[in-house]
Amino acid sequence: MTDWLHIYRNTDDDTLAALGSTGLVRRAAKDVEAGKVAWETAPRLLRADGQLVRIDAGGPARASCDCPAPGVCKHILAAVIWLRNAAPEPGASNMTNAADGADSGPLAVAPPAGTSADAGASAANDPTAASAGDSAIDALSRLLAEVTALEPAAVFKTAGLAATRKAAALHAAEYPVTLSATAGTLLITLPSLDITCRYIGGAGFAGMVSEAPAASRAAVHVLALAAVWRQQGRAIAWPAPSRSAAAAALDDDAGLSADEQLFIERLRALVLAAFEDGWSHVSEIVPAQLRALATSARVESFPRLAGMLRTLAGTASLLVERDAGADERQAIRLATRIYALTHALEPARGDLLRELRGRERRSFDGNQALELLPLGAHWWEQRGGARGLSIAFWNPAAQGVMQAVLARRDHADRHFNRELAWSTASLWQGAGAAATLAGGALTLEQARVSDDLRLGLSMETRASVQPPWRANDERWTSAGYDDWNILADALRASAGLRGETLDCVLLRPARCDTPRLDEARQTFDWTVRDSSGAALALQLPCDPVHHQRIGNLEDWVANGAPIRAVLARYERSLQGGRLEPLTLIIETAGVLRAVSLDYEGAPASAARSAPLLQRLARLFGARPAAATAADIPAESIETATHAGWIGAMQQLLENQAMSGRLHVPGADRQRLVALRACLRASGVELLADALARYLDQPDTERGIALLYLCLTCAELGG
Repeated sequence: MTDWLHIYRNTDDDTLAALGSTGLVRRAAKDVEAGKVAWETAPRLLRADGQLVRIDAGGPARASCDCPAPGVCKHILAAVIWLRNAAPEPGASNMTNAADGADSGPLAVAPPAGTSADAGASAANDPTAASAGDSAIDALSRLLAEVTALEPAAVFKTAGLAATRKAAALHAAEYPVTLSATAGTLLITLPSLDITCRYIGGAGFAGMVSEAPAASRAAVHVLALAAVWRQQGRAIAWPAPSRSAAAAALDDDAGLSADEQLFIERLRALVLAAFEDGWSHVSEIVPAQLRALATSARVESFPRLAGMLRTLAGTASLLVERDAGADERQAIRLATRIYALTHALEPARGDLLRELRGRERRSFDGNQALELLPLGAHWWEQRGGARGLSIAFWNPAAQGVMQAVLARRDHADRHFNRELAWSTASLWQGAGAAATLAGGALTLEQARVSDDLRLGLSMETRASVQPPWRANDERWTSAGYDDWNILADALRASAGLRGETLDCVLLRPARCDTPRLDEARQTFDWTVRDSSGAALALQLPCDPVHHQRIGNLEDWVANGAPIRAVLARYERSLQGGRLEPLTLIIETAGVLRAVSLDYEGAPASAARSAPLLQRLARLFGARPAAATAADIPAESIETATHAGWIGAMQQLLENQAMSGRLHVPGADRQRLVALRACLRASGVELLADALARYLDQPDTERGIALLYLCLTCAELGG
């Protein structure tokens, strides 16, 4: 086999789909079946459906076609499929000449190889070619050896200095990669970017393939190889950074670079187009575009945007698939915040720009010794398919909640489930599974901690189990919030584009009321009170996902065990947000114990929880329509509250955004005019003025701006 032809043999359909699309691969395969591909008379040229395709040792990613289509076209894919399926005649002398660029006739090609003997002969002639007898382990070992043997300096030179420096900046925050292999391709999955890069055997760095956007592709591919090198124990000599930390700060003082401005413009155009098409009619290409932009955002140092875009891409995928769990309003609200953030980033300078960029998602500093009190665990599933178990701890040194996360990406590791994560998966050496941590404390040596107080699950970290804390331990008496006014200030400070997201809070109530089921709103409500008697409402939605948590919460409150603290998550998806109880800290014989409501019921609780769960099942099955602010009739708007007016306006705008008519108030104009009058009369001038501008000149951009104001006011409490 020629020196380069095996590269095309090593290319599978998934790799081709990453170059083009699944539909394009399908069309290309039909052209091959129809006999529309053949060698041209000149070397390294094929004729595919009438177009000339040039191929060489660079692999499919480096092939070119004379058709006007940009990027990888159907003709290139057809040529690759044909080369992959067709075996050159053994001993064809003109094959080597063509590979060397000699002026020779067309290569002779036999029908597709159908026997293992053909494949075995190919493998014997070329050790990097995949053979039919290759096991997955053999292929992985062979390809890993090939990648490890690459010279970093040569890779960096091919990628270019700018791409290499971007990869170096991302490398420190990269998790261990996930590796797998087909017969001829090494799949390198980067957790930080949620993207898979494909290294085709024999094609080298230049032949790598991924769904990363063109502007970021070289940096992403360098990052993938570097992550493999590090995992295989190979040292990497990165080029010297182009600027110091002080110089980077000066760059931020000058604002966004030209490349960053271009990225912001592309992102804004995509989000605006999705609003104009309507979020109930999302195009099937939008999720892929959002994922590509998320990768670019991460490479271009916009970590906050990157996380938001990944979440929006997952929601958009469900909308395209018409999944029962798809939620247009969730997509609209997140897209609105993304659009607002692009506008805030554009003129920002200095500290403001650094805040709006956000922190890198994982920047572990290592070598820390920590003493921690376990606060329990909760299971979660995202609309995009990701799922996991978050285990919370109180860190007295940082005076904050820390979390470690066992998780899997969408559709990855089907054996990973809520019970396995809770009872089997070990977090660190010396510590058992999450289920075993409730009754003690932990000390971690060589812990890896990110800036956002996230604990890394490093194999280097060593854990030792300590005696549980007593309820009067001074490390505990200063933990969490015991004044709801201070909590409210912290929640308000986390709102808006500049606020650092406040995920979980530890509450230390002085007294807890009996929880109750609100059938009209389909919520399970629990009021807890601070030392001054002020009430704080905790709430769980009555959907099947929360039924077990609701039943366990009712049982533990009824059990009468002293509840010393509640770990709650701040959920911003509804107007104003809500606090959802996740775990309880109870006192037993003077010591503290964590109770995870997703898993642990109170002793002898089955008889108590059964009636409630039966009511929940009936309630959720009936799904009565809950009254919303948008249901306020126009003639009764003046009797509503501020929150009612803001909620009514938000839902009217969201309804228009679903249909793509955000630029046309239409039948809702009368209600919006009445809302404007009420807002102005009550002194809410900012919203009233924005609504007036929208009504005077309705367009999509003004509608998005008005919707963002509604969301922010709701976060701040109306």
